[in-house]
Amino acid sequence: MARQAPLAAPAIAEDPVPADGRLARGQRTRVKVAEALISLLEAGDSQPTAKEVADRADISVRLVFHHFEDMEAVYRAVISLQAARHWGNLREVPADLPLADRIEQTVRQRARLFDAIGAVRRAVTPQALRSTELSSMVAQSNLFLRDLLAHTFVDVLEAAGPEAGARGRGQLLDAVDLAASWEAWDRLRTRQGLSAAAARRVMAHLLGALLGAGVDADAGAAQPGR
Repeated sequence: MARQAPLAAPAIAEDPVPADGRLARGQRTRVKVAEALISLLEAGDSQPTAKEVADRADISVRLVFHHFEDMEAVYRAVISLQAARHWGNLREVPADLPLADRIEQTVRQRARLFDAIGAVRRAVTPQALRSTELSSMVAQSNLFLRDLLAHTFVDVLEAAGPEAGARGRGQLLDAVDLAASWEAWDRLRTRQGLSAAAARRVMAHLLGALLGAGVDADAGAAQPGR
């Protein structure tokens, strides 16, 4: 069963253009501003000003703040736009596939997603510490990713054994969630300077070690093996 992607913020969307001319122009302008901020972040400007965003969008600063109450609202719009463009491509990996295949598909999906959203996520992370709304949006995305892992690897989590109890299974999911997180991926790509292919191998190795250790060999569960 497909799981619902994180909800987009109401500030922006790429829905069909409204019939009303003014609404259509307003929506196009909001998308234009959001795309301008994304472009600046991806170019390496970690904290673009409103003027820089307006210049990149080829509009006035006044028009930016006609459509957005402040820069935080622009960031919320950017998160919404990226949710529409990237998060919808994330699919639940079927739990009945061999474990190695589940790990490989999980890592490949997340690698594409994390590289696509990386510049925005790095800029939003410190701001989320000061903003309840941004923090909620980031938390919602993290919970969605964790939920996918819980369903994809449900058999391995259950095979942790009754002696481990709910706490033990929860700890294993915590570890898997960390190993497959955007934060882990970002460290591999930016701090350790790995290529996407090398980072995928490391993340798959981590997941294989964690999930393989949690498999009950007597139950005949698949091992990562590659």
